[in-house]
Amino acid sequence: HGAVGDGTTDCTAAVRAAVRACHAAGGGHVLIPAGRWATGAIHLLSGVDLHVAEGATVLFDTDPAAYMPVVRTRWQGIEVHNYSPLIYAYRQRDIAVTGRGVLDARSDTAHWWPWKGSGQYGWKPGMPNERADWATLEQWGAQGVPVTERVLGAGHYLRPSFVQPYACRNVLIEGVTLRNSPFWNIHPVLSRNITVRDVRVECEGPNSDGCDPDSCENVTIERVTFATHDDCIAVKSGRDEDGRRVAVPSRHIRIRDCVYLSGGAAVAIGSEMSGGVSDVVARRLYLPYDPDLGEASVASVLNVKSTPSRGGYVRDVRVTDVDAPAWMYVPFEVTFQYAGGTGGNRPAEVSGLSAERWSVGRCEYPVRVRARPEAPVSDVRLDRLAFQEAAQDMLLQSVTDLSVRRVTVNGRPVEGPA
Repeated sequence: HGAVGDGTTDCTAAVRAAVRACHAAGGGHVLIPAGRWATGAIHLLSGVDLHVAEGATVLFDTDPAAYMPVVRTRWQGIEVHNYSPLIYAYRQRDIAVTGRGVLDARSDTAHWWPWKGSGQYGWKPGMPNERADWATLEQWGAQGVPVTERVLGAGHYLRPSFVQPYACRNVLIEGVTLRNSPFWNIHPVLSRNITVRDVRVECEGPNSDGCDPDSCENVTIERVTFATHDDCIAVKSGRDEDGRRVAVPSRHIRIRDCVYLSGGAAVAIGSEMSGGVSDVVARRLYLPYDPDLGEASVASVLNVKSTPSRGGYVRDVRVTDVDAPAWMYVPFEVTFQYAGGTGGNRPAEVSGLSAERWSVGRCEYPVRVRARPEAPVSDVRLDRLAFQEAAQDMLLQSVTDLSVRRVTVNGRPVEGPA
């Protein structure tokens, strides 16, 4: 199809032609062989596996024009027409991104990241940033503006996700390494039957979440290594009024055998979870200690976070078999004090949280639950947890039906309801 793997020739048309031909033939593999391949947005079609072979690096264009025209997407939990994600599919099925190659978005302090509006990521006074567009999008969501009328893209500054199957079924992402995303890395939205396996995510940029199932059902995330600056895995289901309008929960999520080198939470629920989250099971998580770091490499093992007005629910979340010699802030956290939102008083319902067989090194608070009396967290079960060096005691505010069994903090057993 005319692609040239020299790292500079624009292969966008060739990749798209190969995807169309593969789809028209009934499906199969689009092979990206060893080499360096420059491209803009890649849109997958049903039956197509984009196979990035070992030794291949896909270099994505850093010009926002390469991600036009706009597509339907979700940005921090609110639906909008915005720049295309770098790899995108809409209402497709049986699609995949596989192989041992590298997908490099090439974002840095000169490309994409300055739009965050933070000097840490290259922004300087007078440069454009996302704040006005984000405020507009929040207002559109709160007012119920039809999604067809929510159009940003060219001339606006909301960064696109890296890989986003939207309203798709049967998706496999396997083997590849993702680097330097503009925004969230793997972000399936309103999709079913998702497997993310043997992937490595490397990004120290802003909002660099590793994998965010968003209003998705039947998701497996296994043997993935995360080196991010934001949450490694964050299960979501829409934000505030717009999330309640769509009203599609995330459920039946399975996470296992993942490694967390850096990031916010190993497993976060929220904060955009207005459509509800249920039945999340995470097992065999490893958070290694980095002696070269002078701060926490990962902030939490489990962080359930919401605002006082987000609504929705979190039910039946179980995290077991955690080996975490890493230094972290709060291994087990539930908070309704997260920033953001459009006001009001609609706390989330949180129940059925279980942590079993954790070994944790240094931390600040081993367990911290900050709920409100009018919306207590119920049915919290802590079993066989060892926090070896904690600066503070456990903090539990407005928790009902609490079970604490065989939990130690600084070598001392914690007394609590059985």
